[in-house]
Amino acid sequence: MRQLRQPRIVGPVREAVLIAALLLGAQPRAAAEPAGDRVALAEALFQQGKQLLERGDAHAACPKLAESLRLDRATGTLLALAMCHEVEGRLASAWAEYLDVIARAKQDGRPDREEAAQQWAHKLEARLSTLSIAIPAAVAEIPGLRVQRDGMPLEAPAWSTAVPVDPGPHVVTARAPGRETWSTTVVVDGAAEHQTVTVPLLAPDDRPRVPAVPTAAAGVLLDAAPAPRPPPAVLTLAVAGGLVSGAASPAVAAEAAAVHGRWGGALRGAWALSQREQQIDGGGTVRLGSVALRACGFRRFHPGPRLSVQVGPELLVQIDRAQGADLTAARTAWRTGWGIGADGGLDVPLARWLAVAVMASVDFAPSGWAGSLDVANRGEVLQPSALRVLVAGGLRVPLNW
Repeated sequence: MRQLRQPRIVGPVREAVLIAALLLGAQPRAAAEPAGDRVALAEALFQQGKQLLERGDAHAACPKLAESLRLDRATGTLLALAMCHEVEGRLASAWAEYLDVIARAKQDGRPDREEAAQQWAHKLEARLSTLSIAIPAAVAEIPGLRVQRDGMPLEAPAWSTAVPVDPGPHVVTARAPGRETWSTTVVVDGAAEHQTVTVPLLAPDDRPRVPAVPTAAAGVLLDAAPAPRPPPAVLTLAVAGGLVSGAASPAVAAEAAAVHGRWGGALRGAWALSQREQQIDGGGTVRLGSVALRACGFRRFHPGPRLSVQVGPELLVQIDRAQGADLTAARTAWRTGWGIGADGGLDVPLARWLAVAVMASVDFAPSGWAGSLDVANRGEVLQPSALRVLVAGGLRVPLNW
């Protein structure tokens, strides 16, 4: 029989323990109840835990009560453990255990115990901290998605639901076949704290698999299955139309790129369709046409299941060709300039063999990095702009699909 005598606890838990002493009473055991050393050990642990709880040492009492409950799931032990967890500050655990006591009391025909546990659980509800794990629609559509909190699997109905949790760190993990595992730790500091964690879109796992080392068993060499081959390099060609900086001229752009896994490089060319012009003193006009070549490297990201973004550094070489109109002894002049900057791109697949491509380049190319452009001894004409920008959109075709 497990009965709590009048405790020596002071503070807000004293009233609960006094009521529990009246509610626990004698607990007749069922005929199928385990007997022998298991029950004796459970009883001894319960008495030790009860005494520690009465002295206010919940930290030492809770493990003993939990082990006693594991050995013999007596309702009195469960009630004592709920009270212990409440004293310890583990309010979510205490609340769940009070609810379990309510269900047991209904089965046992103990309305007094049921009513008391309901009151204690109700008092805790306003103090409970919660953690919600939000799964956006794009993430939920990933095949084989598995979400865990503190190692416990969470099925889809439990996603985006505020669940009571105890204070302390909580580890949220999301994984899926062919995707990188995502994990984060959320720390709940105290009572009535409500936090939400949003699982981001899991990036594709493009890492090559390392084959297992062959092992020997019973004198026979067992060869591991061959590892999957890393993804092959992908060669693509893109043709696009857009704008280049300066006179905001329309342009035609082309790009050849190679991608292996997440890394790649590209050679990008752009031809301005309209020419810059400058009037020369004494009559005549100089017209300037430009071709820009960009060599760039990039890192590819996948923010969406059908979306890829690439960014990286690039080197610019721009060739300008100037021709004079109505100028005596005017000859074609050439100028070469250098620049450095960054490139970016975005691909939206339409089919296995076709994608919509958006490309952008921003480069810094000061006049000191370019040669001079002198037409018919008129001096430097059509000074280059320091900022060179290309924005274009078109179609991309893989060459080895």
